[in-house]
Amino acid sequence: MAQPDARRIAVSEESVNRVDDRVPSDLDLVRRIKAGDEHALEQMIERYHARVYSLSYGVLRNAEDAEESTQDTFLTLYRKIGTFDESKKFFSWFYRVALNQAYSRARRRRPGTTVPIREHLPRFLDDGRLAPSDWPDPSVAIEDEAVTRELAARAGEFIGELPRTYRDVILMADVEEMPAAEIAEVLRISVPALKSRLHRARLHVRQRLAEVSRPAQRQAAS
Repeated sequence: MAQPDARRIAVSEESVNRVDDRVPSDLDLVRRIKAGDEHALEQMIERYHARVYSLSYGVLRNAEDAEESTQDTFLTLYRKIGTFDESKKFFSWFYRVALNQAYSRARRRRPGTTVPIREHLPRFLDDGRLAPSDWPDPSVAIEDEAVTRELAARAGEFIGELPRTYRDVILMADVEEMPAAEIAEVLRISVPALKSRLHRARLHVRQRLAEVSRPAQRQAAS
């Protein structure tokens, strides 16, 4: 009997290893979790923990609350995975779960203060010209490193001031760096509506940063 070609055996084993090492898709993991595979749930947690925590922290602005909300999100995933429609994108469904958990926890805390975004939108005169603003010019360069770090830290605070409608879009776009189409799908809005909300949210944050930038610069220079 002819002996099998050792090279063919090696190639075959390599192919099997490649299949075994293939990174499972979200849908693969969803189906395995539905079947009771605990290892698949661990893989899903490893895949999305950092992003869910980041999103939760953006809403809650507290590390302990964000971690607890993240745990609640994965617990909800495990309990409700059977309701997930596999014809839909898992990512969009799961991010809505994460947002809902974060806001549910936020409602159980003392209500925070939000700022009407219209207060930070540009005003126009009757002739159509831009009205003079009491805010400092947000385009002024900020060169001092300490001031820059302070303002970066304050940006998260100012995002937290926004109503949820605007907060969600700026968190996903500028913090999570998600594509516009994915954000629109998660929030169930059109891309043009998303871009409008994002523009207003960014304008609010820029105006608030401009408001505090000059006092911070003067303090650093003194």
